[in-house]
Amino acid sequence: MSADPRTTPPTIGRLTAPAAWHTVDLISDLHLQASEQATFEAWRSYMANTPAQAVLILGDLFEVWVGDDAAVQDPFLQRCAEVLRQTAQRAHVAFMPGNRDFLVGPDFLSACGVQPLTDPTLLTLGQQRILLSHGDALCLDDKPYQAFRLQARNPQWQHAFLAKPLAERQEFARNLRALSESQKH
Repeated sequence: MSADPRTTPPTIGRLTAPAAWHTVDLISDLHLQASEQATFEAWRSYMANTPAQAVLILGDLFEVWVGDDAAVQDPFLQRCAEVLRQTAQRAHVAFMPGNRDFLVGPDFLSACGVQPLTDPTLLTLGQQRILLSHGDALCLDDKPYQAFRLQARNPQWQHAFLAKPLAERQEFARNLRALSESQKH
């Protein structure tokens, strides 16, 4: 009998910063999307100019991610990938999935030179230990979201979802977002 993932403590990833890391930037929840060019430009400029030796992205970099194959066809996502690649050539870039972009896959990250991070991850930076998390697993009062999260983080569900045509996955994401917006108080 397998353990219940709702009551099993998460596996904690580990990231130990090399001594050369004097500055580590943490960013999250940018929700990049083609319709928000000002946000993209601000992020692009930040990534090009940060003096940090490491940039750790703690989820929801993208408004929605329905599979790595979307990036192959979407010029906006290709521009985002290029920003990640350019930054990864001069700094360590790592990515932790959020509730909007949990389907970002290892192939996309690898192609961009970005290290995947587990949620949560314990960062050891010199004498400091910092627990990094996107935080959506901690929204315990949101029972419908936690039920969806449990389902959507299941590898079998993900495999079945990613096997659907891209247009169908995009429509699913639009409908889910509309439902979420309609339920806000």
